[in-house]
Amino acid sequence: MKQLKTLEEHNKKNAPLYSFVLARPSKNGISCSKCGEELIDSNPMAILFSNTPKKDIKCESCDFSGYRIA
Repeated sequence: MKQLKTLEEHNKKNAPLYSFVLARPSKNGISCSKCGEELIDSNPMAILFSNTPKKDIKCESCDFSGYRIA
């Protein structure tokens, strides 16, 4: 029988990846409607569970902020 890892082993191994890489603000390939620079997902691990799920975005070049469809 194939030896499978436990859920705890999987989570322990992958937790550092999410806390370091995915939790940092990251560019999303969308241009700012105010200045044209690339927007960032300011909190990539969080989703606003509205009628249409959304993510918080902002522009580091100007004061624009808003939400995009997740």
